Amino acid sequence: MTLTLIVEIVVAVLLLITLGISLVLNRRLGNLRANQEEMRRLISEFDKALAKARAGMTELKTASAAADSAHEERMKQAKTLRDELGFMIETADRLADRLAGEASSNRAFKQQRGAPAERAGERPAEAARSQTPVMPFPARKPPFDAGAREFRLEPRSEAERELLMALRQAR
Repeated sequence: MTLTLIVEIVVAVLLLITLGISLVLNRRLGNLRANQEEMRRLISEFDKALAKARAGMTELKTASAAADSAHEERMKQAKTLRDELGFMIETADRLADRLAGEASSNRAFKQQRGAPAERAGERPAEAARSQTPVMPFPARKPPFDAGAREFRLEPRSEAERELLMALRQAR
């Protein structure tokens, strides 16, 4: 065997190997081309999903801004009601102090005039009953609704109505 024949056999084997590799590569490229359409479809679906997500974020930002402004408005109303209630409490405290002062001065005045039981000949139990302090306002019992979970008080002022409305909305 001559050297040229050996070189030609080696070249022929290498050509056969190259031919086999090129066939495998051709098959793989064909698969890639076939999957290219599917890949385009997936990319377009991903793009649509991304657009929906952007639209959802925009809607979420709008809803968040609306909720924030509504919350701010409720906070302003609550602060106004808080101030009104503070004023009402201060007024009630002053009235209670004044009533207590008047009640104590009335008791002192009655004690200075003398006990009515001693003068009228009453028994001590009747005298004690006549000296018990009188409540300036009768205690009101709220109407009970059997179907409700709580007592319902009838509001007496606009501030109380607003407070009750705010509390109901907070639930």
